[in-house]
Amino acid sequence: MLTPKQKKVLDFITSFIKTNDYSPSLEEVAKNFKLKSVSSAHQFVDALHKKGYLKKIENQQRSIELIIGLVEIPLFGYISAGEPIEAISNPEPIKVPHKMLSKSGLHYALKVKGDSMVDEGINDGATVIIRRQETATNGQKVVALINGNEATLKKIYKEKKGFRLQPANSSMKPIFVKDLIIQGKVIGVLPNYEDTTRPTGKIAQTKIPTKFALDRIISGDVLEVMSQIPDNSIHLAITSPPYNVGKDYDNHNDRMNYQEYLEWLEKVWRETKRVLVPGGRFALNIAPTGIKDFVPIHHDFANQLRKIDMKFRTEIIWYKQTMLKRTAWGSFKSPANPHIVPSWEYVLVFSKDKDRLDGDQKNSDITKQEFMDFSDGYWKIQPETKRNGHPAPFPEELIYRLIKFYSYKGNTILDMFGGTGTVAVVSHKTKRRFIHIDISEEYNRVAQKRLDAIKNPPQLFGENSYRFAA
Repeated sequence: MLTPKQKKVLDFITSFIKTNDYSPSLEEVAKNFKLKSVSSAHQFVDALHKKGYLKKIENQQRSIELIIGLVEIPLFGYISAGEPIEAISNPEPIKVPHKMLSKSGLHYALKVKGDSMVDEGINDGATVIIRRQETATNGQKVVALINGNEATLKKIYKEKKGFRLQPANSSMKPIFVKDLIIQGKVIGVLPNYEDTTRPTGKIAQTKIPTKFALDRIISGDVLEVMSQIPDNSIHLAITSPPYNVGKDYDNHNDRMNYQEYLEWLEKVWRETKRVLVPGGRFALNIAPTGIKDFVPIHHDFANQLRKIDMKFRTEIIWYKQTMLKRTAWGSFKSPANPHIVPSWEYVLVFSKDKDRLDGDQKNSDITKQEFMDFSDGYWKIQPETKRNGHPAPFPEELIYRLIKFYSYKGNTILDMFGGTGTVAVVSHKTKRRFIHIDISEEYNRVAQKRLDAIKNPPQLFGENSYRFAA
């Protein structure tokens, strides 16, 4: 999908080419939208290129070219994202970028009525792109036909006695049915652009309204959910992605082809940069993988982030184990082929566009001693022993240090691979806002349980308890 700003940039480029018979330069795009730098214009153009709306011609000043021949798919009408409504036919054509469609299969579009899917960024009036298919896995967003002729848009879960159709709105209850027919899976969302009255030159100064709520645990694909987060809205992102070494993650393949794995995460890094405020920081916890077959994954990630113009600020050494038990020696007591077993991980820290994070100093809550301790880049912190079903959870102390050192009270903290919720929990404890994303429903249930425990702690004194006098 396009963000409102991206849509305005595309409209400007389209109008410019129609008027002048050639494309605008990046300087002209920046000037029209009163952007601070040409690099900001480049980010918009690059995003439109990746989403299939533009071509880029290398080594030319006027390097933008519109994609010709957008794919036309049928728009069948309306579907409810609230209560089921009658299925609608009589299709009308709609043009969408070819990159929004799957490589195979048939596709169609539906307009959404209702707000039961707003937590997934599917608002009333949006257009969803559907791939025709009759099967789906738990947690996917589907068009489901129930009671023979009622269609609804929900997340699907297989239950013992049938199916649960789950809304993405905490104020609404799920629908339980014994039988249903899946008519397709949601693969993309086109937002509702009804506000066409503002001049394009005013967009950079206008705050785009959004229904994206904070302080919640979100189940879903990382790229799908991040695409709904507004530009320049996150102050600090902290995460540790799956390492692709075969760990037993719930609902994630941790043995991808390495190049495919890198390409997937580069998309996540680009979305991370988009959502960060200028001066916002990204703290990436990662370590090289393999001992016998060493893979410098931390270098690959650092190169990716530098390529997209994130500024590499520092690397923190997280010393995490005493290595009392050793099994991988290589050539024991011999220089023939000895192995080094990493007893540490890295936290790579980047910032967007500038070094300084703007904020009110009265909202800086780090103590003098904490600042002095945390500014030493060697952090000796024991790994988390209470795993809650997750193979590699963060220790709270690590997240506490990052949050206190790199953000103000009231800032918004993002963890796009949230796992069992340590970033969300520590954010709440330190009076920050948070966004937690994970594809695993099980991990997210654990995360919500941890949050509920600190929001509603057990009473220390009951009716039959004794209170000591002061």
